[in-house]
Amino acid sequence: MKRTYFLVAIACLQILLGSITLIGAAQPVRMAQNALVPTGQVYLFEFGILGTGRLSGNLSELQGRSFDLFVFDDAGYASFRSGSNSVAPLFEQSGTSIVFTMNLTGSGQYHVVAVDVPQRRELQIQLEFVVVGLKTGETVVALIVLVGGLALVGATLMLSVWSWRRGPRTPAPAPAPDPPSDPFPDPPLDPLPDPSPDPQEAAQDPPDDNTRIY
Repeated sequence: MKRTYFLVAIACLQILLGSITLIGAAQPVRMAQNALVPTGQVYLFEFGILGTGRLSGNLSELQGRSFDLFVFDDAGYASFRSGSNSVAPLFEQSGTSIVFTMNLTGSGQYHVVAVDVPQRRELQIQLEFVVVGLKTGETVVALIVLVGGLALVGATLMLSVWSWRRGPRTPAPAPAPDPPSDPFPDPPLDPLPDPSPDPQEAAQDPPDDNTRIY
């Protein structure tokens, strides 16, 4: 019984931790910073989500230079890096100040790129991003912990049912206890005296032989 209670406690703890982790994974990610993009380089912000989500951004170039903003999935980013540009970006906009919001339609890794095309001059960008969606890493950890807790609950229930079906074993009958000793035992009986012998018959007078002594 103690083992069952211990397993139930562990399972409840796992479910609680998994739920807290999952709630944390669903919290929006907010990032704000000033980024310096050297000449010939690009600014890159990457994140992953499970399921659908949303990305919002507010970017301004502090020197008043125009730049290009792209949002890629994995295939589009690979195409951009190779220079083939065979896969269109999910979002594209140019300007010295860009404010946008877009829906993310599925699970995957996303890549946000800010760059001066084609000159690739130095950029000083003030930017803010908000990502809404289940973060991949935290969600996977939360699901593993939750599944483990639920599996432990199921195993504990099966163990309890199995123990119940077996039923308690009938203990062997205990030997009868010895009767309690009498603290005041009866005194032993005195042995009966031997029967007294028959009293000897009184001596008879000698026969009278008429003899007299004078």
